[in-house]
Amino acid sequence: MEHLSDEEMVKELMKRLNDKDRAYHDLSIVTRKLEEMNARLLESEKLKSNFLSNIRNEINNPLTSVLTLCDILLANGGVADADTIRSIVTTVHKEAFCLSFQMRNIFAAAELEAGDAELSVSTVDIASLIRSTIDSFQHRALEKKIPVTFVIDDALKLSPVFNTDPEKLQSVLMNIIANAIEFSGEGKPVEIKAWKDAGGLHISTVDHGIGIAESDREIIFERFKQLDSGSSKHHEGHGLGLSIAKAAIELLGGAITVEGKLGRGSTFTFTVPEAVAAAGLGAFSDNGNDFFFKDGGQSERF
Repeated sequence: MEHLSDEEMVKELMKRLNDKDRAYHDLSIVTRKLEEMNARLLESEKLKSNFLSNIRNEINNPLTSVLTLCDILLANGGVADADTIRSIVTTVHKEAFCLSFQMRNIFAAAELEAGDAELSVSTVDIASLIRSTIDSFQHRALEKKIPVTFVIDDALKLSPVFNTDPEKLQSVLMNIIANAIEFSGEGKPVEIKAWKDAGGLHISTVDHGIGIAESDREIIFERFKQLDSGSSKHHEGHGLGLSIAKAAIELLGGAITVEGKLGRGSTFTFTVPEAVAAAGLGAFSDNGNDFFFKDGGQSERF
């Protein structure tokens, strides 16, 4: 073994001690990161478990209600008075709409999660799209005695068409409007505004409900997260709607903000830039679902 002087021996020992300290330091960093990752995985599993529990109820309950009402309608050979039939059909429509809305969000979330979401741009009548979306939630607004108003600016009145993906935009609108009605107080109005400028299309919803604390304004856009949860939960939903809305808006190249104070309502505002329509497509959507395809001067509605 090479003979080392006392000074060289001390230097070698110090070097090895420093190397050991660095190794312990690096190991502690890796350990901390693994602990943080494990905590996130546990939280994710907990959230998914809560989501599955919530969504099971929100799918089973409407289905059970629809089947029960159909059994009532079919009882005694289907003979019932007009008022009973009207009441049953109204309830079936409400439950079927709720189920359809939940399933659309689940499919949208799965598509976004898999990275399969793609834009399909066409020319959209924004005013008609927003009005048809508001109409689809009128039954819920009537239940809570909530007046819903819609205001568009002069630019949109003169030129209501806009190039975007109507399916993605309607998904955003449905979730933002549903959120405003759900969390607004009974009898309190909800206002929806739309305007257009050089920056793109801007849409806002204003409710007069429970509001959102400033510290929670990012949390509400996370998947499966709900401020109103657990055994004390008073509102419908499964924590996907706002996360889907934000993801769809970002896919459209836009952004969303939320303002307001706790106990004094909330204002959600999102902006999307106008997209470039696919060359030669010639597609026009008046409400996000119906399309006209122009070819040689002929138009057909599907």
